[in-house]
Formats: sequence, structure tokens, C-alpha cells
Amino acid sequence: MPTTLPKPIRVHDAGDLYAAIPHLMGFHPADSLVVLVLREGMVSMTMRVDLPRPRHRGFLAAQLQTPLLEQGAADVILVVVCAPSEHMPEELPHEPLVTALRNTLGGVGIDVVDAVWLPACEKDARWLCYLDVDCHGTLPDPRLSAVAAATAHDGNVTFESRAALAAIAALDPPEALERRSALLDELITSSGEPDPGVELHRVRDAIDAVEDRKGQLPDAEIVALARALAVPDVRDASMGFAALPKSRQAERLWLELTRTCPAPERAEPACLLAFYAYQRGDGGLASIAIDAAEDACPGHTLTKLLRAALSAAFPPEEMRAMSRKYLDSARRLLRTAQSSSGRSHS
Repeated sequence: MPTTLPKPIRVHDAGDLYAAIPHLMGFHPADSLVVLVLREGMVSMTMRVDLPRPRHRGFLAAQLQTPLLEQGAADVILVVVCAPSEHMPEELPHEPLVTALRNTLGGVGIDVVDAVWLPACEKDARWLCYLDVDCHGTLPDPRLSAVAAATAHDGNVTFESRAALAAIAALDPPEALERRSALLDELITSSGEPDPGVELHRVRDAIDAVEDRKGQLPDAEIVALARALAVPDVRDASMGFAALPKSRQAERLWLELTRTCPAPERAEPACLLAFYAYQRGDGGLASIAIDAAEDACPGHTLTKLLRAALSAAFPPEEMRAMSRKYLDSARRLLRTAQSSSGRSHS
């Protein structure tokens, strides 16, 4: 899954660059191929895939072409992160993969300017180059890098593994989800057609309450929000809140609802979580959220659209432009609800 950075990052030293990988991606990769896309000497995008079996090398090389070409990539660095092989250092792990990628990408005008192996993105890990036997070094402490500081300043967390990242979206126990599913059935049966403006007010109020709320949302509110986001106009308008200063509060709400909502309604907050995470450059969390949405509702239309956008490394700035358009829709819906109720909603 690509992580397209909100703004390019310049790193002058090779060791500092490789130490920055976990913070560029949001987690420490293992058994992975990481592709760093360079633009005018700066890292503009990262991509991570599982290391393939030998018979899948050609397929992976072809698969990487599309997002790289759509990003206008001309220069890339390949980083293989895995355990050492028994023939080190004469033969580095996955050398045939690196050769296949150089040949395939070179054929479409993408130059592999460097390729390195390292066992892990941790302090004092020794890295070796595939293209130059005299090229090697050791990593500085990733926690002390300038990129780590910038990541922490922006409020982002770097997880020890992709599994640790995925754990933040782990579902509540089955009995809790089943209980809420039954409550949702009762709510839909006992109430009339939802008013999009009123339901969007409910969502906005829940976002406003995130910072001061203590503890998990009660079942009744989880169910009410699940029903609200199941209204397409409400869900789409909620993308607009990503353009507001409280976007990180909204993202926290989407994450909580992704864990607590029953299926298939869980797909809606999971899609919102993916949209919010990706538009601020967090492709790792966006990927986890898309997986959750697909699991909750296979064939879900918005999930498929987001998966395609993320796989093609759709630029985050265009996602942010979309959120500003959705904000206009949100404001119209909120005004409609306010005028029809005759009450003021601040």
C-alpha cells in the first residue's frame, strides 16, 4: 500500500533515510520490500509490499509500475527488510527480486538509483548495498531522527509492526457487536425515515464531544451514529469535516466506530477513517481501515473506490480538495436541518 507524503521530505544521509522508513510508513516493516520514490532529491512517496515468492517476482514488478508511473516517478530506492541469508555478504537476500525490479522498472523509464538490504529498522542495524559491494553502513537510532520528531509533532504514532497498527482497529467482542446489531434493528424498525440534516448534526455533535468525553461511547449512541452514517448523504458530507481544525477528533471517532459498530454498517466509519488517514498521508492506517471495511461489507462501493485510489497512490492534496467540496455539502445539510427545526445549532 502506498503512503503518499503530504509534503516531500529531504534526508541528506543514507543511514538517516533508511532509519526514517518506519516514520514515513507509520510502522516498522518486516519481511518487506519498501520502495522510496524520489522527486528532485526528496522522498515524495513510500510503498511497502510483502516479499514475494520466487514465482511471483515478475508479477510484483509489473504490479508496481502503475502507481509509480502515475506518480511520475523517475528515480526510486529499493529497500529489502528481512533476516540475513546464510551466504551473506557474498549473496544478499532476494537479489533476483532486485534484479527483476531493476529490469522491469528500467524498461518503463524508472531508474533504481540504489537498492539496499537491512535486517530491521533499528539502531546499529547494518545495511548493505546490492549495487555496490563497497556501499554499507549502520543505522542511527530511528527514534532520534528529524523525521521522527516531525512525525511526533504532527501527532502521529509509529507502531512496532503492521500487526500492532492493525490492533488499534481490533473489533469489540462478538457479544457486544451482536447486542448493538439487535439494538440497531430495533431503532430502524421503530423510527421513521432518517432526516440527513438531523443525522449530520448528530455526527457533528459527536465529533465536538470527542475531546472531553471520558470512556467509550454508550451502545445507544454507537447505534444512533451507525444509523446516521448509513445515510449516504450523511457519510459523504462527513468527509467534509476533514477540512476543519477538528479533523483529528473526527478521525478518533471514526476509529472508535470502526471497532464498535456491527457489520455491515461498520464499513461506513471504516471508509471515513481510510479517507481521513490517507488525506493526511497515513497510508498504513488507511490500508488497515480499508481492510476493515471490506471485511464488514464485501463489495461495498465506496470501499472499492477508496481501495483503487490508494492502490494508484492518488495524491493526498486531491483528497483534501475533495474534503473541501464535501464540506460545502455538509454546510448545506446543516443549514437545512436548522431552518426546518427552527432551532440554532452552533
